[in-house]
Amino acid sequence: MRRTLWIMTLGLLGLALPIVVGQDPPDPEEPVPFTLRLSRQGTATIADGYRVFAMLAQQHGRIDAEVPAGEMRFDQLRKVLHQEEIVPGSWQFDPAAGLQRDALAYMAASYLGIRPGLLTSLLGKTRRYAYREMQFRRLMKSGQPRQVVSGSELLSVMTRVAIEVNDDE
Repeated sequence: MRRTLWIMTLGLLGLALPIVVGQDPPDPEEPVPFTLRLSRQGTATIADGYRVFAMLAQQHGRIDAEVPAGEMRFDQLRKVLHQEEIVPGSWQFDPAAGLQRDALAYMAASYLGIRPGLLTSLLGKTRRYAYREMQFRRLMKSGQPRQVVSGSELLSVMTRVAIEVNDDE
C-alpha cells in the first residue's frame, strides 16, 4: 500500500518537478499516466472505476491477467471484476456513465471482503448498504449515494482501500 502511494506521489512529482525547477515540462506527445489523467477529471466514469479496481487487484496479485489492467477493454475489465466478485454480473452499466458513490462503495466493500450483517445477508448486499458501511469505516466521505464522483475522489477511495488491504496483511 505504502508502495502504491509512493509510486503515485513520485509519478505526480515527476511531472511537476521540471516545471518547479525551471526545466521544460514533459513532452505533450508522451501519453499522460492514467492516474494523473483521472485525478484531473471532473467526473469519473464506470469504466474508470472498473479500471482502478482491476489495477489494484493486479498489484495485489488477485488478478493474473496477461494484459495490464490499464490496457484492458471494458468487457475484459467487467469479466475480470465479476470473476473476483467485485462487481455483480447483473450490472449492465454504460462504461461512459458517471460513477456514482454507491456503486463505488459496493466495489470497495466487495474488494475488501466486507460481508453484510444479518438482515442484508438475507436480502443480499446492496449498493446502499455498502455506501453506509464505507462511510462508517471512514473510507468514503458523506454525501448523496447517487452523486457522481470526481476522478480525484475515486483515486482517494482507491488509496484508502489499498491502505486497508495492506494493513490487514
